[in-house]
Amino acid sequence: MKHVGYNMLAYGVASVVSTLLSNHAEGRRVSREALVGVASVLQLGLLVFLLVWIPPDDLFGVYVAVSAFSGVCDGFWLTQCTCEYSRFYC
Repeated sequence: MKHVGYNMLAYGVASVVSTLLSNHAEGRRVSREALVGVASVLQLGLLVFLLVWIPPDDLFGVYVAVSAFSGVCDGFWLTQCTCEYSRFYC
């Protein structure tokens, strides 16, 4: 519980970086469906890993990596869903 700040930091930084990369990739004519598909596969893989994995207490790097991967998926999802909503309602 003492490293929660590092996990939130990794989550936030990974989310911001993936949002920027998602916007840049979409500007390069990568389809929105492909980006959402990549985010879906990453999220599904992360969920399967978390279901199978039995976490020990002393692997700080793995906890940070799980938070970072979750942030990457969240950045892709939020960016692409917001772009899709704005396309329909604007």
